[in-house]
Amino acid sequence: MSLGQNIKKRREELKLSQEYLAEQIGVSRQAVSKWEKGQSEPTASNLVQLAQVLEIALSDLVETQKKELAAGREEEKKKPNLILRANLIRLAITAQVAFLFTCTSFIYQIQSPDFPNKELYRGGLLFFMTLLLASSVWMALNHRYEPDLKQRSKNTKIELGYCCVQLFVALLTIRFGMGLAGAVLMIAAASFYILYINPRFMRRKLTK
Repeated sequence: MSLGQNIKKRREELKLSQEYLAEQIGVSRQAVSKWEKGQSEPTASNLVQLAQVLEIALSDLVETQKKELAAGREEEKKKPNLILRANLIRLAITAQVAFLFTCTSFIYQIQSPDFPNKELYRGGLLFFMTLLLASSVWMALNHRYEPDLKQRSKNTKIELGYCCVQLFVALLTIRFGMGLAGAVLMIAAASFYILYINPRFMRRKLTK
């Protein structure tokens, strides 16, 4: 119940008219009407006078309003930050494709029989494969933001299909030494996934 509703309820309980209440406080009847409708609020001094005329403690008169304001703030805190979520999802997808291409490049170069420092590159490959795994897990964890379990299951399957496409492009890049062309294909697939697949089929809007 709002402050205006409190004023109206108490005034009617005491069988007072708006005109009488206005006279006792020294304001117009229209002012009292606006308070009760929530179109305006009484000043601090008016509140004190209202409490006296309505024979109610000032704290009781405004307590409900305080509770509503506190509840509104609490509700605001609970609202998810959709922009942050979208950025985290987009970042995870971008990180995965970046680490996948890096691993692809390392594997292609290690395959060359005359390539020097293979041990060093193997260590680098292991490092980036760990990052690739971490980014893939991150992508999977982002599905927890979807409250609808059926949609979440659908999103997981779609993302698995996307990962298979990217893996296929990576294998083609390694097999045929596509280099930059492979990178372009991976970026194109990721962009299509972010800009079209996610908002169209996964209910995740990742762009403004």
